[in-house]
Amino acid sequence: MTSTLIREPSPAADLVLAGLADDTAGHGAVNSASKVRKLLRQQAAIARFGSFALQQWDMSKILAEAVRVCAEGLNVPFAKVCRYRPEHNDLLIVAGHGWQGGVVGSVVSRVGMSSPQGRAFTTGEPSICNDLQMDLYFDLPPFYAAHGIVSIIDVIIKGSEDQPYGILEIDNDQQHDYDQHDINFLTGFANVLAEAVATASRTEALQVALDRMAVMVEEKDALLREKNVVDLHLRQAQKMEAVGQLTGGVAHDLNNILTVIVGAIEILSDAVADRPPLAAVAKMIDDAAARGADLTRRLLAFARKQPLHPREVDVNSLIIEATNLLRPTLGEHIEILTTLAGDASHALIDPSQLTNSILNLALNARDAMPEGGKLTIATGNVVIDEEYAHAHGEVAAGNYVLIAVSDSGHGVPAENLDKVFEPFFTTKEVGKGTGLGLSMVYGFVKQSLGHVTIYSEQGQGTTIRIYLPQAIGVAHPAEMVPQVRIEGGHETVLVVEDDALVRAFVLAQIKSLGYVTLTAANADEALAVINGAQEIELLFTDLIMPGAMNGRQLADEALLRRPQLKVLFTSGYSEDAIIHNGRLDTGVLLLAKPYRKSELARMLRSALASDVRLQPAPGEPVVTPPEEPQWPVTAA
Repeated sequence: MTSTLIREPSPAADLVLAGLADDTAGHGAVNSASKVRKLLRQQAAIARFGSFALQQWDMSKILAEAVRVCAEGLNVPFAKVCRYRPEHNDLLIVAGHGWQGGVVGSVVSRVGMSSPQGRAFTTGEPSICNDLQMDLYFDLPPFYAAHGIVSIIDVIIKGSEDQPYGILEIDNDQQHDYDQHDINFLTGFANVLAEAVATASRTEALQVALDRMAVMVEEKDALLREKNVVDLHLRQAQKMEAVGQLTGGVAHDLNNILTVIVGAIEILSDAVADRPPLAAVAKMIDDAAARGADLTRRLLAFARKQPLHPREVDVNSLIIEATNLLRPTLGEHIEILTTLAGDASHALIDPSQLTNSILNLALNARDAMPEGGKLTIATGNVVIDEEYAHAHGEVAAGNYVLIAVSDSGHGVPAENLDKVFEPFFTTKEVGKGTGLGLSMVYGFVKQSLGHVTIYSEQGQGTTIRIYLPQAIGVAHPAEMVPQVRIEGGHETVLVVEDDALVRAFVLAQIKSLGYVTLTAANADEALAVINGAQEIELLFTDLIMPGAMNGRQLADEALLRRPQLKVLFTSGYSEDAIIHNGRLDTGVLLLAKPYRKSELARMLRSALASDVRLQPAPGEPVVTPPEEPQWPVTAA
């Protein structure tokens, strides 16, 4: 019997470059050039597929591209993906490359040890069969012989919880001696595919939620006749919250994938820096990853899960700086006017996100005035009284700073006014807008404990008013992060990350900076390490983890045991564990995913050098104010 069972490599081997140094050092340079080419081809295949998966959320297209790229990466003529069907306990071929008609859609085997696919699925470990003709143990479908298949490799595609998604298989009509790099590549590719499948599944769930949301909007007219205005606002708030949670979940998964892709591309770019054609491909993939990161930032802004750094800001000065950026961007056909109140109070707000919001509103206004017009930005102080706050229930009474952005464009139809802040809603032509601009502004203002309204008349124009919480004191200028060289260290860092692919990547990056690393997949494992005798200077933990404890709770427990321990958090999105009253808790340092090696290095050094102690998380629940108000406010 020529089939063999291969134990799955360590998570770090998923980025097959880990074997490059060992080969060149241990076996000389005889075959180094060909191995380097193969490794680069395989790593480029993983990165290329990851980039594709970021832009394509259709499950069938993702699987079709996966088998094609996987076959190309291993230079074999056939590949396929088999999905596990628990109701039949079998493996169904759902995507294939190189096969004749009739193969995709057929059952390859039942789960068990009677087939290489079933064995890989049952054991969870890669399986190699070098010569099917000599292996009489397996009972395979006739199409294997019809295609002349001689050798195959099967690896598992991980899924949700304890149930894998299925099997990734490559097939060859010639005998081939597969080495450990091939196994590492196939295993790593299957891990990226698993992340893509999980994200596509979440996207399908999001689409279902959006479809349900559309039905709810259609029912709104009936609700107006049956319920009062307060009930209607409550339903709208629940709807926006539900979509926000789903959107945040999708963005979180995308950021995990992006973290690995961005880091892998940095490694690949360095490796091919002296090869312009490959360097151009690496640059293209890096640009695509950057676009993906920008998309997740917009999604997180709507979901109110982006990390904010609010401080006292002189709104008038910020608007003056923003208009200087707007003039060349909007074009000469748009006249920009500002009406800034001299006594406008300072606002407690994140200045960079406020600037982004003003730019988004200005670009929307420009699109509403294709033939030219006026854009007016005004500021002032306003008071929201108790009567208004009580009637609408989604805004607190008090003093606010008003920013009003008005245009003289074509206006918004009345039937669309209550939809403009919803994600992905747009009246622009296909390809002209994402539908995320206003929803991003809406989410940012709500996360900042502010208030936003829209007023529009067709043929007259639109005014969007943003109400920001006032701050008492002197405004602080925006802090600029200096560009410094990448600096490592020698301290011991405990890395806690539940995603195996991300964990392997982060460990490799931190080790390359010179640090000593310890690792844990969850809070229980981390506490076991912390309770030991090993010296630990820094806890670097993900916020969102399975189990009884999240990252913040783990940090609190760790500080009880090691009061001098420094803590750095990371996450695909922020959550209530570290954000209260719209801002990061005192002492919290957060590295948002995805990040580059230089950002990781800077934050590690900042955390280790910080003298600010992490304060215990507040015990009281965080109350999120209700959503979307829409009526005039009494001027101060």
